[in-house]
Amino acid sequence: MMRPTAFVAAALSLMSAVVLAGCGSSTSTPDASDVAASASELSTTGPTYATGTVLRTTTDLNLRSSASTSASVLRVIPSGSLVTVRASSGGNAWVAVTFSGYAGWAHTDYLQLVSAPSSGGSAPVATPGGYSASRGATLARTALRRDGYPAAGYCALQASNSVEQSGIIPRGVTWYRNNAIDIGEYMNANPSYDARVGFKRNDVSPSSVQKGSIIVWRRGQCGYNSTYGHIEISVDDSSTRACSDFCGNIRKTCGNPYVYYPTVL
Repeated sequence: MMRPTAFVAAALSLMSAVVLAGCGSSTSTPDASDVAASASELSTTGPTYATGTVLRTTTDLNLRSSASTSASVLRVIPSGSLVTVRASSGGNAWVAVTFSGYAGWAHTDYLQLVSAPSSGGSAPVATPGGYSASRGATLARTALRRDGYPAAGYCALQASNSVEQSGIIPRGVTWYRNNAIDIGEYMNANPSYDARVGFKRNDVSPSSVQKGSIIVWRRGQCGYNSTYGHIEISVDDSSTRACSDFCGNIRKTCGNPYVYYPTVL
């Protein structure tokens, strides 16, 4: 039988994890240890994909640290999942992709095209009224400190850390710390609070997010956590990448998130 003190400690530990966690993908990960073919059966050439292309896996597929079947496995991508090409590649039958915050390489034998980026390139991101480019750049630079880290389920913790550590919040104002969707819904319901912390809601698509903006995805949206959603900070001028506890591509094909851009104070 567990001692009372041990029970209390375990309960407190569990409560702490619930408060701080809740941002990762809700997609489960299979236990497969290799792609569904031996190395001798894999193609050595394949299609070339441009950066931003969306592909779908046709089987449980290994995401590897480099373009080789001997490279370490970062994560097993479940069959039917969407991945995004992070660098124009694929001619050697391997393509550089991102999935659920992980950046690695996948074999093109088990990927099919979903959508390709427009040949005309990305449209310029419109500047909303009162946007502060300097505050946005400062917050983006702070958030980018997490670049290279794997997703760990602590997006709200690290996004809030970035906001506070960036120094852009006015003195005497307290940032609202909570789970991802709670932060988004609180900001949505309290524009006066948004003004005090120097942000304003912007109803735009994920292709039109200003640098340094806070992006909040709703519960289950884009495959993010069905209880807590996801929060991240846009870190470039083309509405391409964002960071929280990890950095990855902003998802474009699953509806609009809440977006709050930094304003001039």
